[in-house]
Amino acid sequence: MDAARREAYRKSLLDKREEILSRVRAIRTTEATSGDRQTADFVDRAADAGSRDILYHLSGQEREIIRRIDAALARIEAGDYGVCAHCGKAVQAKRLDAVPWALHCIECQELQDLGEI
Repeated sequence: MDAARREAYRKSLLDKREEILSRVRAIRTTEATSGDRQTADFVDRAADAGSRDILYHLSGQEREIIRRIDAALARIEAGDYGVCAHCGKAVQAKRLDAVPWALHCIECQELQDLGEI
């Protein structure tokens, strides 16, 4: 992979990271403001609790993507970005365009999804 393409992926990863962090900050702000208000009845309190559970879950998913983005940025720095962690072949450009933090090529990702690697 040439330096210009690697830099474009690095920028894409950094942009996605910032987008996610902004969403997490917004979620936390929503949690803080919804937790402060007094709810009038049991149904409202239950609805607020359900909303908080969803927000916590999304926050966990967002943290996992941030972890994967950080790992991809480390691979860029190490010169290993775009190389499948399992077979060592190049990860397809279309896959990196869709999921720039991808660790595996399409074939190995399918094997991973099946639990074979």
